[in-house]
Amino acid sequence: MFIIILVFFGTNWRYDIKGNLIFKIFDLLVLWIFFSFFRSIINIHGMSGWMDFLFNPFLGLSLFPVLFVLVGVNSKYFSTFNKILTAYCIIAWFFSLFFMNYSELQVFLLMPVPYLILTFPFQSPRNRILTLIISVTVIITSWTNRAGAMRILISYLIIIIYYIIIRIKINRKIINLILLCILMSPFYFFYMGIKGENVIEKVLGNNTEGYGQQNLRADTRTFLYFEVLQDLKMNKSLIFGKGIDAGYISDSFQDLSRNVVEVGFLQILLKTGILGYFLYITLIISAIYKALNKSKNLFMKFLGVFLASYVMLFFIENVLAFNLLNIVIWIVVGMCHSEALRNINDNEIKALFINLQG
Repeated sequence: MFIIILVFFGTNWRYDIKGNLIFKIFDLLVLWIFFSFFRSIINIHGMSGWMDFLFNPFLGLSLFPVLFVLVGVNSKYFSTFNKILTAYCIIAWFFSLFFMNYSELQVFLLMPVPYLILTFPFQSPRNRILTLIISVTVIITSWTNRAGAMRILISYLIIIIYYIIIRIKINRKIINLILLCILMSPFYFFYMGIKGENVIEKVLGNNTEGYGQQNLRADTRTFLYFEVLQDLKMNKSLIFGKGIDAGYISDSFQDLSRNVVEVGFLQILLKTGILGYFLYITLIISAIYKALNKSKNLFMKFLGVFLASYVMLFFIENVLAFNLLNIVIWIVVGMCHSEALRNINDNEIKALFINLQG
């Protein structure tokens, strides 16, 4: 983490990005994250408070995966990143087989698998089989983790679309229209939520059963929106947030300062306010635009689709934390902003994967 911070301040990483506006937005986001970090320090008391703040992945370091854009944007790290990630997923999967009784351990250890699936068309036959086995095992053993299973299924859907596109010519305008609908749907659902309508019920249907392993359709999000937004309004913190370790009053959990929110959108509002959310989502959406409209290879385009699915899930899942999922997401954001990677054609991107698997 500290190495990434040194790279940000001490190297010319901006060389791989074109567009001064993106520099400014990224710098403003990093500045706002540090501001949110330091404003929370005044509330820390005692050694136990410091330990919790610095080592709890949902508190002090929860927004710092943003800095891993620096890894993704540098094309020199592309092959190394993919090689390390592939090796990690294989080792973590093998290790997790000895702890199958621990619920959802695999989905935690193998958070990067959705990205690994996207490299499926370029993998060797051996690695394709391993990827299939790993992803199927994760889904079976961790089915009650809705977000984890959904991310894996979305990645396979992207791969299916990839094989359809290389065989059937589809108008780019149709693809862009579909993606626009995906990106706009969360804002529509948020508008419905502000009006007081139960968004989850409208999407999943009227469901009266409680949440459990046999009922994955249960609404576990609407009350979070109500409690967090009420807390932000009451404390007049909707614009600037409450700091990186912010908590909210939760009647449902009987907690006067609950730090973790199971919805990424609500979490970033709580920590950084509307201002921080705007900077955060602008970087991601601009990365999606560049990947879809300014890249010469299909892999980068489907990284854009992958990020679009992240944005969609951001309003119902995707908790902000210093973990592998968020680190990989921001490395992908960096890749989509890298002109060098976007200018690689399909044969060149495939050659990179062949080299790393050789």
